Amino acid sequence: MKMKKLILMFSVIALAVACTNETEVDIETKEGEKRSKLAAGSESSEALKKQAEKRRKEKEKQEQERRAKQTTMELSPATHDFGAIPKGEPVSTVFTVKNTGDKPLVINDAKASCGCTVPRKPEEPIMPGEEGELEVTFTSKPNQAGSPISKTVTVTANIPGSTQRVSIKGRVEE
Repeated sequence: MKMKKLILMFSVIALAVACTNETEVDIETKEGEKRSKLAAGSESSEALKKQAEKRRKEKEKQEQERRAKQTTMELSPATHDFGAIPKGEPVSTVFTVKNTGDKPLVINDAKASCGCTVPRKPEEPIMPGEEGELEVTFTSKPNQAGSPISKTVTVTANIPGSTQRVSIKGRVEE
C-alpha cells in the first residue's frame, strides 16, 4: 500500500512540474519577430509573405492567359439514337463541332465511356464561326445482344469548364 501511495505522490509531482513548465512555441528571429519553431528555413515572415504573394500573382497570371485563349463551342446533336443496331457490326455517326467564340477552338481530347465506342476528333483548330466533325463509332460486344446501350463521349477543349459531352444510344439486336 505504501508503494502505491509513493507512486501516486511522484505522479502528482511530475504532473504538477510538467504543468508549470512553459513550453516555448515561438522563437525570436534576428529581426526581432516571433515565429513558430515549426516554420521551415530561416526566412522572415515578411519574406514568406512576399513569396506567397508572388505565387498568387503568378497563378492569377496563368489563369488570365488560359482564359484569354478560351473560346466557346456547340456540339450538335447532343444525343444520337441509332435505333436498332446490328450485333457485332460497327455503326457510326458524326456530331457537328461549331466554334461559337472568337478564338481558334482546339479539341485536345475525345474520350468514350467504354472501349466499344471510339471517337475521332478534329485534329486541326477550328476557326471562329467554322465547323468541324466529331465521328463516333460503336461496335457491340456479344454480351450486349438484346440490350439497350447508352454511351457518352467527353470532349476536352479550350472552352470554359474544359469539357462538353455528347451521347449515343440504341438497342443491340439479338
